[in-house]
Amino acid sequence: MATILLATDGSEDARQAASEAIDLAEEREATLHVICVVDKRRFGDPALSSAELATIYAEDHAELCVADVVAMAADRPVTVEGDTRHGIPHEVILDYAEEVDADTIVVGDRGDHAEHFSGVGRTVRERTDRDVIVVEAGA
Repeated sequence: MATILLATDGSEDARQAASEAIDLAEEREATLHVICVVDKRRFGDPALSSAELATIYAEDHAELCVADVVAMAADRPVTVEGDTRHGIPHEVILDYAEEVDADTIVVGDRGDHAEHFSGVGRTVRERTDRDVIVVEAGA
């Protein structure tokens, strides 16, 4: 069975990428894996400081991003599995793609963390032989 990996950050571009990934998963009768990465460069591990609240917020946001994609696919014949992880986005995405043996990786062109996320698709594409679809804004 085919496997598609969607990387999301909850942005409008990521939602557009999610829509395309859901369509692709349905077309290919593939399992759709969804990953949202809490960028450790912005949010470290929780500690007893004000940074803890920001990290907890980022973790909650990541879980909501995954849940949003699951909800988007609820009326479709698509199996969706989601996860959130901490790390550097492109590294986590590539590791997760390996873990689930993804045939295709789908990411949005720009995201909420534009200083990091906009380069994620390019970086992932450069570092893998897997098919990578970068969904452009407004596409």
